[in-house]
Amino acid sequence: MRTYVRRRRKAFRGPVDHTDRAMTTQSQTRGPSPAAIAAIGVAAAAVGALVIQVALASDHREARVVWAVFGPLVGWSFIAAGLYAWRIRPQYRTGELMIVLGFAWFLFTLDGASDPAAYTFARILGGLWGSVFLHLGLSFPAGRLTERADRVLVLAGYLIFPLAGIPQLLFAGPADLGCGDCPVNVLLVEQDAGLATAGLLFGTALYLGLFVAVLYRAVGRWRRSGPFVRLQLTPVYLCSLLTFLLVTVARAGGGDAVWWAAFIATALMPFAFLGGLLRSQVFQLDEELQARLDDLRASRARLVAAGDAERRRLERDLHDGAQSRLVALSLLLRAARRRAGEDRELAGMLDEAQDELQTSLAELRELARGIHPAVLSRHGLAPALDGLAARAPVPVTLEAADAERLPPPIESAAYFVVAEALVNVAKYASASQASVRVARDGERLTVDVADDGIGGADAERGSGLRGLADRVAALDGTLTVESPVGGGTRLRAELPL
Repeated sequence: MRTYVRRRRKAFRGPVDHTDRAMTTQSQTRGPSPAAIAAIGVAAAAVGALVIQVALASDHREARVVWAVFGPLVGWSFIAAGLYAWRIRPQYRTGELMIVLGFAWFLFTLDGASDPAAYTFARILGGLWGSVFLHLGLSFPAGRLTERADRVLVLAGYLIFPLAGIPQLLFAGPADLGCGDCPVNVLLVEQDAGLATAGLLFGTALYLGLFVAVLYRAVGRWRRSGPFVRLQLTPVYLCSLLTFLLVTVARAGGGDAVWWAAFIATALMPFAFLGGLLRSQVFQLDEELQARLDDLRASRARLVAAGDAERRRLERDLHDGAQSRLVALSLLLRAARRRAGEDRELAGMLDEAQDELQTSLAELRELARGIHPAVLSRHGLAPALDGLAARAPVPVTLEAADAERLPPPIESAAYFVVAEALVNVAKYASASQASVRVARDGERLTVDVADDGIGGADAERGSGLRGLADRVAALDGTLTVESPVGGGTRLRAELPL
């Protein structure tokens, strides 16, 4: 026995970041021009060459070859990734920030210089790479700071990263900086180990305070974000926070091992940012494809609904128009027959006309029923199927209990599946009996029509079955046909409720 449920409204997929949605609309912003790419590439090559020269000529840096190879490589990777991100997402500022970060990293690597002024300059302004890095992380993926708290943190980063180390430099000699062979920094006022340590602790406290604030802000934003934004933020936040933590520990005197760990984490960051952008792009493409599929489904459903509405209109027009006129004509012929009296020739002609008219009325009713059965609209699926079973040329066992009305497209689809199947039974199956079962199966309406005929039906050949498959598919349903030769035919339709 079957029961029905009403079709549910389509579920909402989940929250989508409205800022990102606005940013992904058609924009007039263009990517970098060939001239801009060439200029940035030349500048990156020139500065990278300078970094290599400084690293190889350094008289205080160990692993000079490593710094000569990987120092410029990190900067170049940020710049190359930034140009690519700028090209694929010109409406974002992420690519531009990555390019700036690459050049800021070059400044940081120049602390291998042997000249005291250049060394001091790199010790201070080299910290700007951390500032840009923080800016990039908090503004990802759009590259814009939309909230006041983020702007405050980024401003603090632009002050703390380059300037927090100055109090230590005022009193720290080369040994106090952990580099006995380093040049004496030009900011040294008086070498005092105690004051240098106090300056280091002061700078470390600023770094740790900023890290805690950024961590709190990042976790809060991630938790408030929808799945689309989290998809982008997760790789970026994990790598960014790890790098930030390692740099903070290294600045606090964590030693060379921590600096190398921070170095490696920084080298991986361009790929994390690109990964976030590409994941968002793939996700958006998937969303756009899904939206188009939804539009296609809705369009097909509208076509089916419009076709059913037109069928109902034609059935009403035939019933209220032509059929009513023919019934009136039948009554008129009967009256004429009574007046014919003893005129046998006239009476015979009127009787013949009456018979032809009754035949025409029967055919018209059958045509109207085939277009759209009135009983389906008025009384529902089960009574309409009863009529089909009663008119079938072979005995039909029907299992379809009365229940609440279904949406009209579902009722129509189920009715015409049964109607087409019984027509095929009559025409091709050579069957002695058939069965029809309509039942709710979970959240689906299942329609099964089976016969004991010769089988061999092919859904790909018959236009009727193809039309049914299209109608069922328009409602997100499926239609399957099992028809082994000599084993009868079973047609099964599943329609989601």
